[in-house]
Amino acid sequence: MNERKPDRVGQVFAALGKSVCYVALFLGMQVAVMLPLIVSIISEAITGESVVDEDAILALLSVDTMTLSLISGLLTLTIVLAFYLIRRKKFSEALWLRPVLAPTLLTGAALAPGLYLVVVAALAMLPEAWLDSYSEASAGIGGGTLIGVIAVAVVAPIVEEIIFRGLILNRLARVMPGWLAVVLSAAVFGVCHGHPVWFAYAFVLGVVFGFIDLRANSILPSILGHVVFNAIGQIFSVIPETEEGTEALVAMGVLLLVAIVAPLINRKGIAALLRKTSAGPVPVPEQIKEPKNYDYDPWDE
Repeated sequence: MNERKPDRVGQVFAALGKSVCYVALFLGMQVAVMLPLIVSIISEAITGESVVDEDAILALLSVDTMTLSLISGLLTLTIVLAFYLIRRKKFSEALWLRPVLAPTLLTGAALAPGLYLVVVAALAMLPEAWLDSYSEASAGIGGGTLIGVIAVAVVAPIVEEIIFRGLILNRLARVMPGWLAVVLSAAVFGVCHGHPVWFAYAFVLGVVFGFIDLRANSILPSILGHVVFNAIGQIFSVIPETEEGTEALVAMGVLLLVAIVAPLINRKGIAALLRKTSAGPVPVPEQIKEPKNYDYDPWDE
């Protein structure tokens, strides 16, 4: 039995090392895309005669945030897909994009409205100073523009689920207990969002989506759930703010109704994931049957 311990330790470090590389790719693309704009702003500030206007810089960054986010997401996705395409790996296995039955596929989407309401309720209980800081950090996100919707509600969920669940969680879950892999991947997911408030609810989302993916043996449910969650945020970002707040109350009422009805409609899919033996995934011949097979390495399959 002791002979297998060095192999397991080595596999754990290998999985952690690969996870660091995936995070570096994810963050590196964002920095690389933002760098020209930042350099341009700094150059103008250095060579210009006027004093640097911090508000103007923040305004400029917020205008281009969605475009830059869209570009960095697409570049990240392109690099990942190209890497496994060159190595002739199946995306369904390498990226955990295994097919699942419809009830399993819809679990993330069915739970997303409820998760969004939980986040909104939690934000409402935060101190005013925290909310002001959060609002300032979120100023460049959303707005209802076409680029914003595509970047936030489509590209970001796909890229983030592939990186943090399809690659990181998938690798970690093969060399350590599933709950620990979920917590670690969710923590990294939260840290990469930067702001403390974002970290908190990104961590919770990471845990929920990670649990669903482990039970479903695929990231397709979390991709759809993430898309729905972010799409709800985009919808609420364009609701006009009035003194009465009627529009917002109506929207919250509709969302509450959906949050109740959606899980009831998909109760069979949710119940299947809560059972020890889930019937969610479609059988795949080459699928690894043992969840704790420490010899399995998706990178080298």
